Amino acid sequence: MSRILRRGLALAIALTAWEGLYRAGILNPIIFGAPSLVVQAVADDGWTFLAAFRVTLIEILLAMLIAWTLGVGFGILAGAAHRMSWFIAPILSALIAVPLIILYPLIIAWTGLGPMSKVVFGALSGAFPIALNALIGVREIEPGYARMGQAIGASRRQILFQVLAPLALPSIISGLRLGTALIIIGVVVSEMLGSTDGIGFLISYHRSLFNTGQVYLGIFLALLIAALSSSLLLAIEMRFAPHRRDELPGTY
Repeated sequence: MSRILRRGLALAIALTAWEGLYRAGILNPIIFGAPSLVVQAVADDGWTFLAAFRVTLIEILLAMLIAWTLGVGFGILAGAAHRMSWFIAPILSALIAVPLIILYPLIIAWTGLGPMSKVVFGALSGAFPIALNALIGVREIEPGYARMGQAIGASRRQILFQVLAPLALPSIISGLRLGTALIIIGVVVSEMLGSTDGIGFLISYHRSLFNTGQVYLGIFLALLIAALSSSLLLAIEMRFAPHRRDELPGTY
């Protein structure tokens, strides 16, 4: 039996058991709901959730673009400056530990309730761990590689992005995984706290109305975005680190 078939069978069994427990009155319908309620939510509000899904996905993609670019770029530059990296790394670690949600009211004041505040908050949530992992990855590379690049006449830019960055790729990918997860969480949570659109807004709205099916539909769509981002990161890792294929889950 293939991996996909086994996973599909396990999912079908879990959903059947969930529905059975709900219909038997064992599960609280307000808290746990049921697959049938989610299906009904799709029938009633499917197009509304689809439009919200598109909004949230665009916000997450923009936040990812900003966080990935700034985080990886800054991390590589800071890691290459060996002495400076020992000063910057603790600062990044401290920033990761700060609950950025306390800054969200300020971000709303600066950018409003629209998508921009979600993009900014999501990018901030993910940029610091991405930068820290890139910094550590570059800093731990043997200095001889950079000296070798200098010896053959490579420019500083070529050494950074054609020598150091590929060698630091495992650490960079780890940072992207963590940072992307925080970006998704940041965008959805910010939509729940203050927004007029998006998956998080619909989850918060229907939760206040005790529409359990719609709440779970929103949760499933948020999980779908997480799964899509994981697939994207896996594709990037397979593209730039194909030698790690046998180490990656779900690739055999």
